[in-house]
Amino acid sequence: MSGFLEIKHVSKSFYGVPALKDISFTIAKGSVHAVMGENGAGKSTLMKILGGVYQADEGEVLICQKRQKLDNVQDAQKAGISVIYQEFNLIPDLTVAENIFIVNTPKKRGLVDKRLRNEKAEELLKSLNIDINPRVLVKDLSVSKKQMVEIAKALSHDSEIIIMDEPTAALNDDEVVSLGRMIQHLKEQGKTVIYISHRLKEVFDMADTVTVLRDGTYVDTKPISELTENLIIKLMVGHEINGRKRRESHVRKEVVLKVRNLSKAGLFEDVSFDLHKGEILGAAGLMGCGREEMLSALYGLIKADSGQVWLDGEQIQIKSVKDALHKGICFLTDDRKESGIFPLMSVQENMTMISIRNLKKKLGFYLRAQDELAQLNTMTEIMNIKYSDPSQKISFLSGGNQQKVLLGRNLLLQNKVFIMLEPARGIDVGAKEEIYKLLHQLTEQGMGVLAVFSDMNELIQVCDRALVFWQGRITGDIKSEDFNKEKILSHAAGRGGKL
Repeated sequence: MSGFLEIKHVSKSFYGVPALKDISFTIAKGSVHAVMGENGAGKSTLMKILGGVYQADEGEVLICQKRQKLDNVQDAQKAGISVIYQEFNLIPDLTVAENIFIVNTPKKRGLVDKRLRNEKAEELLKSLNIDINPRVLVKDLSVSKKQMVEIAKALSHDSEIIIMDEPTAALNDDEVVSLGRMIQHLKEQGKTVIYISHRLKEVFDMADTVTVLRDGTYVDTKPISELTENLIIKLMVGHEINGRKRRESHVRKEVVLKVRNLSKAGLFEDVSFDLHKGEILGAAGLMGCGREEMLSALYGLIKADSGQVWLDGEQIQIKSVKDALHKGICFLTDDRKESGIFPLMSVQENMTMISIRNLKKKLGFYLRAQDELAQLNTMTEIMNIKYSDPSQKISFLSGGNQQKVLLGRNLLLQNKVFIMLEPARGIDVGAKEEIYKLLHQLTEQGMGVLAVFSDMNELIQVCDRALVFWQGRITGDIKSEDFNKEKILSHAAGRGGKL
């Protein structure tokens, strides 16, 4: 039945800058409806209006032709709407079960029934084919497992409309397939799924209908059967983007980072590799393979038990983040909200906070505001970052623009190695082009890049070489000319490249 969910003439502005302008379209019951657009197109703002986080300045939302009051999250949940946001909304120091049932907590005689809560959480996770102990603390989970907990939490409300904002950003290929099965199951139950993703393949695999937004305005709604990838991209950006060709390699003979026998009990073991100047070296593997932890050790976030590291031929000790930054190693987190941005601080403060030392004058401790602003302006132009004012809180930016600020923050330093966890997470197709162009420029200058990509297509397209991890060990070291999904996945499964 068409018109189950109707969005009519919805507008929203922040600081006088329009984020949504007269948006109207309808969504059919029991369908998977994708909403697409570049970062800053208004997708997340619209979803937060549906979820009761923001209130529209104008317009209305109807379900079954009845106007809905969505003044807060509780209103949205009463209306049957649950939202899984791109940035997690979990409480780290609570267990998985406590997070899932934080609102509708099972009780017995007016008291919280912990046993029943754990049992219900375990039952729900099992029904979703999610292998997580409901009794563990959320802070001890990986990013991908936190994402699965968010999904279970949303589904615990038994909502009729489930909004998924970039649900696969931190998931590997197998986990994406599992999510697809989960969405199909919801659809068969008559649930309506609103799906936001920058991964076009997922949209074609899962969606029935696609709505495209651009610069806060409505562009078009079409059945997926009438669309192609090129047409969606053209609708999103307003023009065609040429298919990205594999970039020219800038790999040099000189080794910028040399790692030998790096180990951390229970996480990774006997890891050895060389990163060359001008090289983009990918780290591939399935969830829990140890790749993120190993990269974190190279930045001082985790202290390795043993092993040696050389930077530009000099053996170094990395005991802290300060050590890594001082030596010329920078880091991009895969969790913007928890360990990336400072949400209550401005765009300008977030951009320049780790390069402030370079801005201080030799005679005194005061910063010249114009110097700090100049650095922001430089990175804004390079990264094409969209915001209304340098003093605007970074939390009001789209996820993609927040990611660009984090990238720019690191590029203000004089670095030799850039470690990245999911650099394209939450980034639209146009922004990806900008970021990969920037990586190309960095490697041309001789910087070495060590990056985790969960999206296999991105890894194959971007990297010069890939290290494949399985159970904390490197099982494959594959050059770009030998890249293929089957070989990488075989190494990731511990089969040593045997198909």
